[in-house]
Amino acid sequence: MELNIGFEIERDSESSNLKKKLYIQILENNLTGLRELGQRLGPIQRGIFRKRYENLFGLLEVKVQVPAVTALAQHYEEYEKIFDLPLEGGVPYKQLEQHVSISTLAGITKAHPRALESRLVTRRGVKGFPQKYLEGYLHQLADKEDWETFMDVLALVVYGVLVFTNQEDLVDYDVIGVFVAVKTRADNPFSAILANTYATLDLWHERRKRKMACCLPALYVWLVFRIGERAFGFRCPVELALK
Repeated sequence: MELNIGFEIERDSESSNLKKKLYIQILENNLTGLRELGQRLGPIQRGIFRKRYENLFGLLEVKVQVPAVTALAQHYEEYEKIFDLPLEGGVPYKQLEQHVSISTLAGITKAHPRALESRLVTRRGVKGFPQKYLEGYLHQLADKEDWETFMDVLALVVYGVLVFTNQEDLVDYDVIGVFVAVKTRADNPFSAILANTYATLDLWHERRKRKMACCLPALYVWLVFRIGERAFGFRCPVELALK
């Protein structure tokens, strides 16, 4: 879903106040199905999911006020705490376009390799899996109460449609490489997440692109706390934003 947002920014300078109207398209994926799937997890599974995948589920539940996010078009800021992914002591993920074989993906998702291959699509030059297909598969896993696999596949989809947003309703196959590195090698994906955000904002500024495609809830949480002048402190900013 793309929303066209117009807003005014005022800048104070020594000589004058400059007003500038910016028009930005926000790529906001449909997360209703993923939120409903997440609700199928019981308290124990939620705790395990949080322990394995940090704040992914919390970000999924953040209700974003899109106009507020557009104000970040002129600001760059590190937001490591929002993802609860401290780089210190960890191994950062570096290879964004790591190739993952179908057999490796099948081993993680417990789906048949041929079924996965048959569901691969290419949209605007980007190869991936339709969000609707993966959500349907998640419902099957929930019905079977295969919560271990359910949590892995849910995290994979959240990575593809929320953390590394590329195209609407599509889990980019390249992003699956990030998820697999996190899952199998415990790589820290924060550098890749931040680089993706910076690249999106940089493209908008330098090339006057009208579309922002990055982790919208993370930007929104950052904006709420920065504009509200509230320090993160030791509390999780995502949990505070959900209150």
